[in-house]
Amino acid sequence: MLAFGCSIMDPGDRDELRERIAALPPDTLSYWDKVVMNTNALRWLKLYKDPDDQVGKLQCRLKAGGTWSGWNDQEPPYTVADLIDCLLGGGDIAVIYTMCAGELQGRGNAAMKLKILHEEQVPGVTHVECRFVWDPRYEPEKVPSDLTSPRGMTPDELIDWLIGLPAPPPGWAFPELVPLLCPLGAGPGWGCPPRPTDLPGEQPTNPTGGEPGDHR
Repeated sequence: MLAFGCSIMDPGDRDELRERIAALPPDTLSYWDKVVMNTNALRWLKLYKDPDDQVGKLQCRLKAGGTWSGWNDQEPPYTVADLIDCLLGGGDIAVIYTMCAGELQGRGNAAMKLKILHEEQVPGVTHVECRFVWDPRYEPEKVPSDLTSPRGMTPDELIDWLIGLPAPPPGWAFPELVPLLCPLGAGPGWGCPPRPTDLPGEQPTNPTGGEPGDHR
């Protein structure tokens, strides 16, 4: 689960991080934009949706005697659980919501064509064509925009997103940035030393001096 976080202190590490992130190649920044959209989609689905809810279905049509039939719904439909499985993508954390239509269609195409051509043995069929159709409630145009639209995150937004993670995301390839994330609030999962608030009985310090609750 993700939560945007802000550090109490803003040391020079943030300035250096801003510079390092701004210097990353455009394709790397685009990749992290996709990672954020992937995470947003997983969070939305896991928190707010029933895993058995239908997100879409495969429709197929047949060509026989030179004529195509109409599109027919195929069973079973795809569910939230299938969509989550697609977004997890076998470890590819840059798979985004809209990519999953093609992914789910690809999974079903071969099986459906085999079933129609060989198991059902519909006479005269020469071609089978299938397509994925979103359930209206899950169409990309109707879900929260942060699941489908690249935001072009600023360096500060990316920094806050990273330190809100419990640990580096899979495929993290920037170990040199970790020492700069630790003072900003990254947790022990990043390999950072425990923060004062992580230790039993410890209280956060007041960066302005004085005792906690002293607003003088």
